[in-house]
Amino acid sequence: MAKIRERKPRNISGGYERIFGIPELGMLMSKVQSAVIASGNELEKIIQGKCRTVETFGTLKDFLDIDPMPSGVFLATKPEINRCKYLDINGKNPDFIIFKNQHCHIVELKDGHVFDTKKVFGERETLQSFVERNQEKLRYPISMYFCAFNQEDRMVVWNGFKRYIAYEEVMTGREFCDLLEIDYDQIVNQRLSDTKDNTEYFIRELLEIPAVSEKIKDIFNI
Repeated sequence: MAKIRERKPRNISGGYERIFGIPELGMLMSKVQSAVIASGNELEKIIQGKCRTVETFGTLKDFLDIDPMPSGVFLATKPEINRCKYLDINGKNPDFIIFKNQHCHIVELKDGHVFDTKKVFGERETLQSFVERNQEKLRYPISMYFCAFNQEDRMVVWNGFKRYIAYEEVMTGREFCDLLEIDYDQIVNQRLSDTKDNTEYFIRELLEIPAVSEKIKDIFNI
């Protein structure tokens, strides 16, 4: 999990400051937002570090040239997918392609599980387009999934995606890790390591903002 104290504010437009009317609080909330984004990127790196990637064989194209597919589980990450000139790359590409048992599993990974309708519809169309453009080049049967890593109830994930994806396209974090044959609980615990520091840092920084500490005293009659 990313540490808030190590992040730089991302709120260049001053949106948080306008919401709260307190510049220091706006900057603190911007650091929180930066940590949230960094945490999602960190999750992808953790997963990559626990898996065998197609780069074991050179490039994604080199891997696809092997016939039949090597036994085991192999991961193609977004950077490797983006570098693959053999595939039809047009716009946003999936986060991962998992090769296992002569099958391609295309996965869009999410840290959250609740999204607005427009975002879900757009990402579903984008992923489907990638599959259709590259079905022959990937050579193997393809399944595509939207994975909400931190949710273990498929129905909750489906509802969070406004049911704009098929139920069969829903994947929980545990199912994702089972497919990759890695330990889900270990990753969850690893990501929880910074939560204590983040909570304590946020509270301390909050109380050190004069305008905030004064409002707290007024509200609670301290």
